[in-house]
Amino acid sequence: MSSLTQRIPYGAHVIIIFVLSFAAFILVILTTFSTPFIQGISFLDVYTSSGLTRFGSFGWCNPGYCLPNLVSYEYAPQVNASLTGAMVLWPIAIIFTFFTLIAIIPLLFVHNSAALRYVGNSMFFKFSANLSAIITLVAWVMTIYGWSIAKRTFEAGGVGAVYGAATWLGLTAMLCMLIVAFLGWPHEAWDGKTTRANGGAGGRGLPGPGGDGYYHYKRTTREIVPQHQGGAITTTTRY
Repeated sequence: MSSLTQRIPYGAHVIIIFVLSFAAFILVILTTFSTPFIQGISFLDVYTSSGLTRFGSFGWCNPGYCLPNLVSYEYAPQVNASLTGAMVLWPIAIIFTFFTLIAIIPLLFVHNSAALRYVGNSMFFKFSANLSAIITLVAWVMTIYGWSIAKRTFEAGGVGAVYGAATWLGLTAMLCMLIVAFLGWPHEAWDGKTTRANGGAGGRGLPGPGGDGYYHYKRTTREIVPQHQGGAITTTTRY
């Protein structure tokens, strides 16, 4: 996996994980604030004699009534509190997806600055991205498992039911975060540990024998230029 991700150019790597994290963040918000907050987004749409009933994270709505926002609600006998209670995982996923996004944002501007150790450091990113991926994965598994049971229960009673948009928004958010966790922290970015342990020497992106020759800091580029003097080769640093 490491060799695969290192083949991705730094700029492309950052853009990919930023776009995927931002997309996942928006999608998780929409999934969380489904019916009754956003009535057009639901996990399950049921067609009854009274009209279309939509089920969301914290309630349900039909043409004449919306259940007040409630954690772990019931719609007996098809929808039980265990199913809807598991939907609380989606708002938890918002938190760690947001942390992942925060960790990536500094990389859009500078990727070797020591300041990245405070916000955009690799450990903070890995913790947030991995936990967000796990939570969204578990949340979607609970979603498709629980709502599929409710769907079959409605259909067994002769009532038509289809999965709503929230189910597929959640799936897309989960896939985005799994990809972000797989790609990981850009290998050229400040690693927050190796560089400090060596007093700045040999860190990724640093010039010299231990680095890769490129260092971006305070919007300047430090360039190592070979100089020939009397048969000997020295180096000059340009800013």
